[in-house]
Amino acid sequence: MENKNITNPRKTSDLKKITNSNPKKILISICKADDLFFAVGVSPETEKIVRIFLPQSSREILEEQISQEFTHFELTEKYNKVVEDIIKIYEGQKSEFKMDMLDLSTKKSGARPGPVSNDFDLKALHLVFKIPRGEVKTYKEVAESMQSRAWRAVGSAMARNPFPLVIPCHRVVRSDLNLGNYGGGVEMKREILRKEGVKIKGQRVLRP
Repeated sequence: MENKNITNPRKTSDLKKITNSNPKKILISICKADDLFFAVGVSPETEKIVRIFLPQSSREILEEQISQEFTHFELTEKYNKVVEDIIKIYEGQKSEFKMDMLDLSTKKSGARPGPVSNDFDLKALHLVFKIPRGEVKTYKEVAESMQSRAWRAVGSAMARNPFPLVIPCHRVVRSDLNLGNYGGGVEMKREILRKEGVKIKGQRVLRP
């Protein structure tokens, strides 16, 4: 098993500029699929997933992204199976993930803040988790399911989603069915949806 302690090599002054830096150690597993590298971050205390990273074209880019969010992390193969299951979602396959595998804390105090920004985001993430593979919802539809008209806030919640792919924010699109934005880029969003069987023409989803 690969087991390597990594401390972010940035200077202390640089670390202060990283707003998402977390002083607590996190366990990271990285796997490669085709030409992409995928990673998951797990709390050693709770063994719950605290972060899922969208794939990157190189391990170096991915580790740099990890180091920007977590000032202290340890590489391990312990959660490779979890990463492999995430890769299956990326490839359009069915997921067996359950919400209780994720750290959905919204706490703001203590040494480690919760991964989810606030209660609104948490409610939105729960709803998006239920969107079936091969289907999409609009930001407005998700907001209406929350008895809210704050569809822009739903968009912001998706942008902050710490668990992409498992909580499928790629299945949420604009009201005109335009794909909209995505953390990995619109091409990645389109590719994942196509693999899941969603019909797309140009930048828009074609609903049945």
